[in-house]
Amino acid sequence: MPKRVQMPKSVGATVARPRPAARKQAGSPVVLWAVIGAVVLILVAVILLQMQAMNRPVQTSGVISAGMGWGPEDAPVKIIEYSDFGCTYCRLFALTAGKLLRQEYEATGKVRFEYRSFIIEGASTREAANAAYCAADQGRFWDYAEVLFNRSGTGPVQTVFSRAALKDYGTQIGLDMGKFGRCVESGQFIPEVQNQHAEAARLGVQATPTFFINGSKVEGAVPYEEFKAMIEAVLRSAGS
Repeated sequence: MPKRVQMPKSVGATVARPRPAARKQAGSPVVLWAVIGAVVLILVAVILLQMQAMNRPVQTSGVISAGMGWGPEDAPVKIIEYSDFGCTYCRLFALTAGKLLRQEYEATGKVRFEYRSFIIEGASTREAANAAYCAADQGRFWDYAEVLFNRSGTGPVQTVFSRAALKDYGTQIGLDMGKFGRCVESGQFIPEVQNQHAEAARLGVQATPTFFINGSKVEGAVPYEEFKAMIEAVLRSAGS
């Protein structure tokens, strides 16, 4: 007697009940458009948040200081930072540990901190560095750097660090815009930025931020307490 073949249940269910499948297909365009609508709303929200962040005023100190450093030249601890204004970890350090270090050590005269450029994000962040050095020419490097790091990441780097945007940031902190605008447009400090980048490369810098604490290399956005511990160790060894 021939062996009876039993059909798989899944196949039988598909053949016997075509209607649910038809209803699912009919509803799929509605689901698709709902998903597309949700994605569009999210994108619009992100763009609006970025625009708000770009236009939000940044609190700056208004303090006039020479060059791109703080602390006395003859301090027992000298820290050199190689950084890029478009670098996420540089931003993290500048707006957290960097601020705390300055608050704690600038008045003591024990630490000299200097900012230098190592450009890893391309032409736009090179333009930002030039603009920051233009601000330094008016004694406002740190205020301008504060604005740049706050704006970094709020939109495409080509927009956030366009020359028009860079000049607008100068207006926000009250720079002499005739002098500042000419400096930005001419790329006055681009050679200095490039020289610092070459210097960093010779020292073996490969990422940002990279620090040299009395010549000892430290990489990454080191937390404040760790950075402070390294400074204190150098001070103890120097008898300060």
